[in-house]
Amino acid sequence: METRALRYFQAVAELGSYSRASEQLRISQPAVSRQIAKLEQELETALFKRHGHGVTLTDAGRILLERSQLALRQLDQTKSEIRGGKRGPAGAISVALPPAAGYFLAPALVRRFNAEYPNVFLRIVGGFSSYIHEWLTRGQVDLACVHDPLPQRGFESTPLVKEEVYLVGRRTGGLPLRDHVRVAELPGIPLILPSRPNASRRVVDGWSADAGIALNVKLEVDDHSMLRGLLRQGLGFTLLTRSALDSDLRQDDVHAWRFRPRAYWQLTLVRPAHGRKSDLAEAFVRTLRDVARDLSRTGVWAGRSVDRG
Repeated sequence: METRALRYFQAVAELGSYSRASEQLRISQPAVSRQIAKLEQELETALFKRHGHGVTLTDAGRILLERSQLALRQLDQTKSEIRGGKRGPAGAISVALPPAAGYFLAPALVRRFNAEYPNVFLRIVGGFSSYIHEWLTRGQVDLACVHDPLPQRGFESTPLVKEEVYLVGRRTGGLPLRDHVRVAELPGIPLILPSRPNASRRVVDGWSADAGIALNVKLEVDDHSMLRGLLRQGLGFTLLTRSALDSDLRQDDVHAWRFRPRAYWQLTLVRPAHGRKSDLAEAFVRTLRDVARDLSRTGVWAGRSVDRG
């Protein structure tokens, strides 16, 4: 398979349209169609399903997209490393971060890494842990930070920061304004939570199973901004770390209840365990771990470093 054909295929898959892909690639649509047709002929199967609004991937197309994304990114990184030569590491690194952790991590991480490795292009994407896990397994990102990941073959995990979790909601939402709440009280509290299999939702479900209670989940929301807007309107309560709710607590209408006994989520670095680890990736991981330790130990990030490195 030619790399050019794979890049054309990726563009069509990501944009869902031959015409939009040709515009982005700045080549003619027939040229894109010919390359896709060559791939389909070589693989002896259709890669796309055509419909009135564009195209969608077939099962074979989804497999090819997952494998080709990883292969092409590794190829690009190899070219950059070789071309970098004596100028030091060069290439691109892609990392996924949860929104709240990224708010503290990203600025310091970018500043420090760019200062030491100016020839490296950083790509940072944010999302809930369930989405991040999917991006990582599909090879769409090189490494990721997620909360309490499940062990998975082929990946290695490094604990970074342990963050305390609070129940958060509007002061006038119906709960007494004391400083704590117990897990056993959750059945009487209307909750707004991410949908499964989000990592924070998995942890909360585990708490309820251990305590033998049923959660009162009124709404599932998989967007951080919408979730915070709903809280401020008094439409329910959710669970957030201190870093996630820091700006909200400056508003007089938002309150945080500490759990008793205290509850924690652990932010963990996850990356592929097999294959050669490039100097560039190793340099980025070292910087990420150093930044996470420094932010937590200086109190900039309200978490406790658990990285033993």
